Amino acid sequence: MPDLPFGSWPSPLSPAALTAATRMLDEVRVDGADTYWLESRPWEAGRVALVRHVGATGEVEDVVGEGVNVRSRVHEYGGGAYAVRSGVVVVATIPDLRVHVVEDGELRAITPEGGFRYGGLVLGDGFVLAVREDHSTDGEPVNTLVQLTLDGGNDDGGRVIWQGTDFVSRAALSEDGTEVAVVTWDHPNLPWDTTTLRRATLTDAGPLDWSVVAGDDEVSVGQPRFAPDGSLWFASDDSGWWNLKRHTGSGTQALHSVEADLMTPQWVLGMSDHAPLDDGRGLVHWWADEAGHLGVLDPRSGSITELDVDGVQFDHLQATGDEVAFRVGTLSELPVIVRGPVDGPWTPLRRSRDEGLDPAYASTAQPWTWTNSEGLEAHGVFLPPTSPDATGPEGELPPLLVLVHGGPTARTEAGLQLGRAFWTTRGFAVLDVNYSGSTGYGRDYRNRLRGQWGVVDNDDIVTGARSLAEAGLVDGARLAIRGGSAGGYAVLRALTTSDAFAAGTSYFGVADLEALASDTHKFESRYLDQMVGPYPEAKETYVDRSPIHHLDSVHGAVLLLQGGIDEVVPPAQAETMAAAMRAAGQEVDLVLYPDEGHGFRAASAIEDSLGRELAFYGRVFGFTPA
Repeated sequence: MPDLPFGSWPSPLSPAALTAATRMLDEVRVDGADTYWLESRPWEAGRVALVRHVGATGEVEDVVGEGVNVRSRVHEYGGGAYAVRSGVVVVATIPDLRVHVVEDGELRAITPEGGFRYGGLVLGDGFVLAVREDHSTDGEPVNTLVQLTLDGGNDDGGRVIWQGTDFVSRAALSEDGTEVAVVTWDHPNLPWDTTTLRRATLTDAGPLDWSVVAGDDEVSVGQPRFAPDGSLWFASDDSGWWNLKRHTGSGTQALHSVEADLMTPQWVLGMSDHAPLDDGRGLVHWWADEAGHLGVLDPRSGSITELDVDGVQFDHLQATGDEVAFRVGTLSELPVIVRGPVDGPWTPLRRSRDEGLDPAYASTAQPWTWTNSEGLEAHGVFLPPTSPDATGPEGELPPLLVLVHGGPTARTEAGLQLGRAFWTTRGFAVLDVNYSGSTGYGRDYRNRLRGQWGVVDNDDIVTGARSLAEAGLVDGARLAIRGGSAGGYAVLRALTTSDAFAAGTSYFGVADLEALASDTHKFESRYLDQMVGPYPEAKETYVDRSPIHHLDSVHGAVLLLQGGIDEVVPPAQAETMAAAMRAAGQEVDLVLYPDEGHGFRAASAIEDSLGRELAFYGRVFGFTPA
């Protein structure tokens, strides 16, 4: 095995290999013996296809024709772009932004052309419930819950059954179609801050007498789902953790009490983190020790029995009859959609990649916890460089690439990710950070970012990188950082507040907080009120924490990668930052991808950006990529 400079190792994962045969699997649903999901295909310009596993034959087939892009743009992030019930399928598509019934693979539109967007679709008997976002007038778009008939007649955009709040979640519908529940919230909150759960009887004339089930100041409730017995399950963090509760005719009861989060932040409208079972129990997942866990909750005892399964990432939980379906990822295998009995064994239905990564190249994610400058614990996963083809020069430590997720309320998972293996197989060590604000550690951990965005998370990231150098695991003189969206802001913030990193890559990151406060979409338009402060009252803080105002403090080279049609972090952010850095004589490269939005989807953009990033680190650290 040859000794080769770190970063220059030959790798089986070229940029093209990450896109040519790798699908992103999402939004699992079940309908009798059939299982459905969405898959994003970079080789089809990022198209999202609706796919079905036919239980009777075992065949996997596309439900809609070539070229149909099943996506929602409600809240920009979308979600819930399809629904299925008793063989009936409805989809929301782009770029037309309409809802369609799928008939023999063809689409029949049931909503009008114009300024409406639809998402969070839920099917009833002859109708569909949808979150509608009205962009047809000036000013902020209006969100409502509407009922659409499947035979058309929705020229007015659908019958409104809930209105009056700034935001509405994907509805829950009872199995007999007579009960409906929905979560709502208002500015300046986001759905992980303060929300309200409401329930009503649904009749031909619309819902009757909405009543409040749960919700209070500083309490986040979410993901209502009706169980087969008619009770309403939902998550609430009134204990400080997203635990499950149940509402029945006799009131609301906690189903268990555990210091763990059983729900993810509701960024999109199609998430499903628990699944009530026919026997009264529920399939659930949670996080502990940086890994995901899967189990069965028994409301009678309040206990959760963990299932003995090889996996560290579980989501999109579904149940029908005595079977369950979900997505699972392991330390050595990319996410797979599986289905089978509650206790297993489960049959794989679709893999993210037909050919897996040789385990010899798979670096095992290891929990890594450290103490930041304020004495608070921060968390992440560490992956050492791993390859059967090369080792680093004797006596030399590897460079470290710090990965920063977006959100910032998201989290990184311990399961195998080709995006990380791309770097570890080349000789990079990787630290994927679950900084303060991330999900999976309770509300107090999320709330650390209240008023402190760009401060405490930045400190977590810098101290995390240095902790690995101090432990003798990486070369402290060769630290780099990369991230997208909020993670991109963290990159620019770290480069302007510390000398820790020699290089940083910002994917569609925020450079100017003032500009973001006035030039982003409705869903996040008041997000900074919570994380920075009300604007313009806190203008001084906005300026102080905006990287664009601290160019004289930039340490290290900068690569900016930006989508040209990004409506979450508009391209002006990257363009202004690049121009200002050049004027100040700083080292910066900017690449704009005209047809990409907030998150690159097309293979061409993904491959080009990765190739440029690898070459960028080679230039900074002095190696020649293989």
